[in-house]
Formats: sequence, structure tokens, C-alpha cells
Amino acid sequence: MKNKTSQTTLNCISIDDNPAALAALRQLIEQVDFLHLKGEFTNAVEALGIIQNKDIDLLFLDVEMPGITGLELVDSLENPPLIIMVTGKKEYALDAFEKHVVDYLLKPVRLPRFLSSVNFARKIYESRMAKKESSNTIFVKANGRWNKLNVADIRYLQAMGDYVRIFTKNEKYMVNKTMKTLMANLPPDKFARVHRSYIVNIDHIENIEENTIVTGRDVIPISERYKSAFMQQLNLL
Repeated sequence: MKNKTSQTTLNCISIDDNPAALAALRQLIEQVDFLHLKGEFTNAVEALGIIQNKDIDLLFLDVEMPGITGLELVDSLENPPLIIMVTGKKEYALDAFEKHVVDYLLKPVRLPRFLSSVNFARKIYESRMAKKESSNTIFVKANGRWNKLNVADIRYLQAMGDYVRIFTKNEKYMVNKTMKTLMANLPPDKFARVHRSYIVNIDHIENIEENTIVTGRDVIPISERYKSAFMQQLNLL
């Protein structure tokens, strides 16, 4: 019988090169009513597509795997979901928490410990959703002062070395932040990474032709790395 905890549903996947470990994790996930398992993968590369398409809220991830390790996968994600590491190795815990994972579980994982971990992840998720739903503005520091911006007015962001330039309807702001940090504070249903140097507000896109986006008088490139996930995010008819 599943443990009924919340009406919130977290779409999750698990990645582990050991099929037996995936099966054990599946048995735990199936006992939690707010977890919806959308896939199991034996290597990180296979899972990249579904993660980049933003369908996943929670990722259960092993550390030592062939090809790309779990920690390397975390580093490669621009806007990662919540992550719980599930591994038999204690020595990677500090590195994992420095990458802001939710929790670090040692195999074999017992149900009480698992419930504690996923309930914590759920609370973080609900807090983030509440914050995004309640706030239509952000504050960015530029030119020595904090500037209040309406999120809806942001047309696009452009990476420029150690800085990011934010383009609104009427102004430009240069801020000392990373693209990853800014993306994490923007509504994921409105903003899309289309290039290593560009994030666009979908509502301000006027047209798309092959590998370019027109917004206002500006033309923004779309790279092959981000094109598939970006096109799936659009409301195409």
C-alpha cells in the first residue's frame, strides 16, 4: 500500500548502471503516492533527453557509472531537477552536497529513510512552485543599485563573459550572475535556453526560422544542443 502524503505529484526517473539497484529503487518509489516513475536508465546519456525536456521534477542518481558519472551529469545540467543521490559509496557525499543535491542515500536504502528523503524533496518542490506562482518580479543588481524588473517585460538574456545582459522592453541591465543562476529564478514555462549564450522569453518571440529567433529588432541563434528541448516546449500546431 502506498503512503499517502500529498496531492503534489513529482515526476521522477532513476539512473543506475545496476539493474538490481533500479528494481530495488522502483519498489520504494511504488510505495509513495506522490511519486510518478517516468523512466529507468542504466546510463546518464540515455536520460538526458527527458531531463532537458523539463518533464522531470526529481532525479534518483547513482554516482559511479560508466561514461558519465552521476556528479558529472549534475554539472552538465543547465536547470537540473531536484536530485537525490543513491549510491553505495560514502566518499562522494561532500562533493554531492556542494552541488546542492537534496539528499545522499546509501544502499541498501530502507523505506523510512527513503520516505524522509522524498518528503523533504516534496517540500522543496512545493516551496519553489509557490515562490514562482506568487512573484511576477525579480530584483537584479546593476550599476550599483538593485533594480526591480517585471518578469513579463524581460525579452531575453545574453551571456557576456562573467556577466549576463538582460534585455527588457525598454532597458538593458548588466549583472554579475551566471546563466544557470538566472534561469533557476525564471518561470520554466516562460523562459527557454536556446543557446549557450541566450535565454529567451517565449512570450516575446515573434517568429522562428530554421535556427534563428526574432524578438523585436533582435535575431537570436538556436544551437543544435538546445533545439529539440526548445521546440518541444513551444505550443506548436
